Amino acid sequence: MRLFVIYFMIVFSLQAATLQDLVRHYKSGDFAYVCRMGYKMFDRLKRSEAMVSMYAYACLKDDKIDRLAVPILILGKTAAGRKNRAYFSLILAQKNILMASLCDGVPLSGLQVPDTDHIISKIFNLYYQKKLKKVDNKYTYTSPDNQVRYTVEVQKKGRCSLVIKEYDHGTTNEHRYR
Repeated sequence: MRLFVIYFMIVFSLQAATLQDLVRHYKSGDFAYVCRMGYKMFDRLKRSEAMVSMYAYACLKDDKIDRLAVPILILGKTAAGRKNRAYFSLILAQKNILMASLCDGVPLSGLQVPDTDHIISKIFNLYYQKKLKKVDNKYTYTSPDNQVRYTVEVQKKGRCSLVIKEYDHGTTNEHRYR
């Protein structure tokens, strides 16, 4: 019995340290680590909406949008959880609608969705407003002041995917979605 208690204390302290490690990595901006490790230890994370939200935001920042599906199902016990669930649901839906339209030619019409600051939301709205110009297999947009430019490439090698390149004030960010 005594060994069981000692074992339980060691396991519990290791779990707590691991959760603290996730928080520390999140605060330092290492979203890829939080998304990867949070996925592996999700059974422990799901006890706290704050931890589930942190994991989901990290995956969102790391362009792992498909990993939002499970947190969307779990969040909802608190006002903050419901707000995060709505935000994650919107971005996941925009990604899926955009993929269906760009990859399969499904027309977009009659949609009215909120806007967010996420790159998928920006591209979705530019595409919906017909501001993306198609050249070959790429879509492009340049802001009126020439400060921001986006290219969206549809790749159909096996599974359809989107490659979004964001050029903003001399920096380039690349996002890949399947």
